[in-house]
Amino acid sequence: MKKTKLLAIPVLAAALFAGCASAPAAPVNKAPTVVGVKDIQCMVNSTVDFLDGVAALDNEDGDITPVLEITVSPHVDVNDGYAYFNEVGLYTVDYAVKDSGGRTAQKRAYVEVMDRETYRTFAVPEGFSVQTSGKASVQKCGLETGVFTLQAAGGGIAEDIILSRTYAVSDTYNAEGGPCTFRYNVHSNKAGKIKVMADGSDCAEMNVAEGENELVFMYAPVAGGEVQGNMQIDLCLGNLGEVDWTIGSVEIEYPQEENREIERAENFKFGGKLEARIDTLAGLSDDEKKDPAATNGLVGNTWAADGGNEAHLEITNRSAKPETVWAGGMFINTGIALKAGVTYKVSLNVGTIHPDSWVEGEEDQFEIHFQKQQWGSDDEVMIDKVYPSGISEDGGLEIDLNVTEKFAGSLWIYVMSGMQKNEIVLKDLSVKEVLNATGKDAYNINDFTCSGGSLQTKDGGFTFHADRISENGGDTAVESPSFNVEGSGGNYVLTFKAKASKPVDVVVAIPVANGWDPTILWQQIRLSDEETIYTFMCNKNDGDRLHKIAWQFGSALNAQYTDVTVEISDIRICLKNSQLDS
Repeated sequence: MKKTKLLAIPVLAAALFAGCASAPAAPVNKAPTVVGVKDIQCMVNSTVDFLDGVAALDNEDGDITPVLEITVSPHVDVNDGYAYFNEVGLYTVDYAVKDSGGRTAQKRAYVEVMDRETYRTFAVPEGFSVQTSGKASVQKCGLETGVFTLQAAGGGIAEDIILSRTYAVSDTYNAEGGPCTFRYNVHSNKAGKIKVMADGSDCAEMNVAEGENELVFMYAPVAGGEVQGNMQIDLCLGNLGEVDWTIGSVEIEYPQEENREIERAENFKFGGKLEARIDTLAGLSDDEKKDPAATNGLVGNTWAADGGNEAHLEITNRSAKPETVWAGGMFINTGIALKAGVTYKVSLNVGTIHPDSWVEGEEDQFEIHFQKQQWGSDDEVMIDKVYPSGISEDGGLEIDLNVTEKFAGSLWIYVMSGMQKNEIVLKDLSVKEVLNATGKDAYNINDFTCSGGSLQTKDGGFTFHADRISENGGDTAVESPSFNVEGSGGNYVLTFKAKASKPVDVVVAIPVANGWDPTILWQQIRLSDEETIYTFMCNKNDGDRLHKIAWQFGSALNAQYTDVTVEISDIRICLKNSQLDS
């Protein structure tokens, strides 16, 4: 009972005192919270969204994410939650927020910025490399206004300065016919003696004159009676002490079995090699174009069938417009290399599925052209106007291509439907190279090219100047040497630095070499006098073939500018990281 009475006293007192209190106690202000913060991995030259999935919440103020402060160390600017990282490294990210009552919250995360694997740059011609040892050093090594320049000093012995290149042995090389003959065209700053090594062994010792030189030596890539797949040729220049060379073309001649035929289209598949040219609006008036239901333009498509063994061009609606006679067609980029001075025997089977719909009196129901690139002038077409009358009754078509210097490159086939309702089917493509007694491979020093202005190249970049920029993009452009990302297709990243003397609109494109379809990148940017790093993901699926980079400056805006200079540098083709970039 005592316990009960004693407990009752403070309860009664509390009730009495409560009646005398002036006001209830103020509620406690709780601190805000920051949620969703996580560590991040990204590739260099990419943008990170620090607010992706992140929020600052407060019991009293609600969502206070707009006042969240984000700080990156080492310092990187953060604008509206986004930050651009152009250097590899580990960064600390601090999130801080304060509510209206003065309470704060902090969270920390880390950003790991990783470098991409550089597949290639354009500073040194593809395949070349330079090594130094001892006291030797390289002052310059790269393309400079159309030539490959090598400057090095400090050589004591021959091996102190080495210019190397690896060559693939041709599959037509006949070891019994003798060695390969190499020809290097170089301009030297001084006379002296150099050593040539092949696959790590002494090959030749040569005298070099001041001025122009043609260095000729021989080597047979055979070991233990077996032909080796590659040859590494080293020009050891250290004996010259100080080297200032420009290197022109390199050629290799090698013996072959004359008149032997080598199949160049073995197991050929059309999949990924077809590009349609279906101009549905060609020849239509402006009024007809505004009323699609009333148009009578071409309608059709192209596709590969039978596991890629067949190429189909189908025109389902013929055009009644005479000017659209060749507005429906199919390009085939075979990817088969054609060398100058060589004859190729080309055969394929041509079938038609709708000949009963052909209009009587129109003899040219379709044409087949064989050419060196997708789009070009008439003189770049090796053989044109192969009509149905030139095809045998069983569908066989056989032609000989005698390739001159002008047509050396990649073989394209262009099928044009004409004005007919057609389904044309190609299959069984065969391209046989007929061997001469001696084969020749030329390794040219390829550099950037321009149109509509002047160009200077240096260290894999260029400075382009135009007195006036044309409104036509193709008339004012710079193109890179062609390159191939083998085994990757469109799975790579383009990155470069750029600036301009005046604001300039630029379209950056990556089309297939020697043509424009397919184009796996087409992006417009604006350059200013502040140097900026640009990064482009090349995500469009494409086959493994040669591509090029094009910078097109023509636009209505740019046409008002005169005396414009653009500088592009540090151009890199990088392989993507599939985990981070997917």
